[in-house]
Amino acid sequence: MIRTSRKTWTLAAAALCVLAPARPRPAASPRLVVLVAVDQMIPEQLERLAPHLDGGLGRFVTAGRVWPAAELRHAATETGPGHATLGTGVLPSRHGIVGNAYYDRAAGSWRYCAQDDEALLLAPGGAIRDAAPGGPSGANLLVPGFAERLRDAFPGSRSVAIAGKDRAATLMAGRRPDRALWWDRRAGGFTSSSAYEAELPDWVLAWNAGWTARADGHLWEPCFEGDLEGTGTAPDDRPGEAALGVAGHVFPYRAPALGQDPEPIRLQALAGFVYASPLVDRFVVDLAIEALERLDLGADGAVDLLALSLSACDTVGHRSGPYSRETTDVILRADDELERLFTRLDERLGPGGWIAALSSDHGVLELPEALAERGVGARRIFSNEVRRSLAAVREALQERFGGEFFGAALPGTGLTLDAGAIEAAGADPAQVRALARDVLAAECGWIADAYTWDELAAPEPARDAFMVLERASFVPARAPDVVLRLQPWIVLDFRAGTSHGTPYPYDRRVPVAFLGPGVTAGKSFERASPMDVLPTVLALLGAAVPEGLDGRPLLRSE
Repeated sequence: MIRTSRKTWTLAAAALCVLAPARPRPAASPRLVVLVAVDQMIPEQLERLAPHLDGGLGRFVTAGRVWPAAELRHAATETGPGHATLGTGVLPSRHGIVGNAYYDRAAGSWRYCAQDDEALLLAPGGAIRDAAPGGPSGANLLVPGFAERLRDAFPGSRSVAIAGKDRAATLMAGRRPDRALWWDRRAGGFTSSSAYEAELPDWVLAWNAGWTARADGHLWEPCFEGDLEGTGTAPDDRPGEAALGVAGHVFPYRAPALGQDPEPIRLQALAGFVYASPLVDRFVVDLAIEALERLDLGADGAVDLLALSLSACDTVGHRSGPYSRETTDVILRADDELERLFTRLDERLGPGGWIAALSSDHGVLELPEALAERGVGARRIFSNEVRRSLAAVREALQERFGGEFFGAALPGTGLTLDAGAIEAAGADPAQVRALARDVLAAECGWIADAYTWDELAAPEPARDAFMVLERASFVPARAPDVVLRLQPWIVLDFRAGTSHGTPYPYDRRVPVAFLGPGVTAGKSFERASPMDVLPTVLALLGAAVPEGLDGRPLLRSE
């Protein structure tokens, strides 16, 4: 559907919020918390598109309170750490999810952040798809999260998390939500793991039975006309954008057709198209409405949780950048999808029966080619430069310590070494790591600085602000030997598209917003972070805020 017009909104001016003591929870207070994460959403999306947001995102902008200067206070700007921080109210150094994958020092190998060795992935119908364990869950979290905190405050609280990504669904609700569901990129439909239930519920299976009919041959066209002048939306065809499979990199995009007797490879291709397009967000909201009605969320006195992560801004943004026509379309469609959910909530619970919080897991860098056109020294670094850097480290280690080069490997921005080989050589691990750091920092032009495990673990003051951010993402048992900080404006190992993962502001800036009873509309420019969301929600509900959180209440119930 082409959207021909949108309302123009005027933002109300508001003073900074004033904290008030927590009060007893009113009898007619909200009975449902809706936690919304828009993956890879930067604050500019709400600002530049504000005149065109007349749906759910528009409610946050016009009727909610927005913190446009909010930012992550840790260096690990990835999906796993970001959702875990949003869901727990503490930094990665405390909740333990320090990357989408992290180095398990005890095992000497990298581990996926949502990997649960005791869980099995569920298949449609309830059978276990994979014989080997390792299905996703929140078991790697070291602290309680949203679901547990609500359950402690309101016995009988129920919780459901739904997302396009397994690590988003499993980490944003905490260690023990009642149910977590995510999109199956291999076979399509929503799935879960045995960490939550023995088989998929009937209402999920019923929804799964119809997804192919809605996606088969789907044509993705812009939901807006023209270029939305004044919004900063880029031209459709520009250098640096990656293709959506065989569909290319300009509108329209056609989903693969299944045919009369679809083979598994065709089904997988269609499921992949859903994941990489706005369909994934539409389907997440579809299932959220099913959960709301089938589970009767918010129907009793306990406060329930519906946690949603909309993934398309990330899966599309990685290919086309944050100011592309595709990403603009994703945000406008997310606005519509959230309005569909919020309208249903108003009908079932009443406008005062629910509150919502909005944030993101990380920001993103604009396409390097677009930045270079504006005179910014952005560039791409490819695997051949990484290999040369690694070779320099290996040569220096071998010359200094003799023997092998201790299995030096450089996946992403973390250098790992073989602890057993270092011990066998009789070398001091701290000296080995320090030499590796010095070589990387001195001889690799794409690296701005490097920090050893020993530096991050030491009690001495940080040598710069970036080390503070790295320490906020440091867990001794889950850290590589040397952590690298790239030069700014660099995209590592992406031949097209863009990425995130650095401690720079463009990757750390995210929106924070609240909507519902007790929330006064306006903007607040005070310091804020996604880790403030959990304590703020508890304070708005009149519940005690647990001690020891890194976040703080930005608002309290009136």
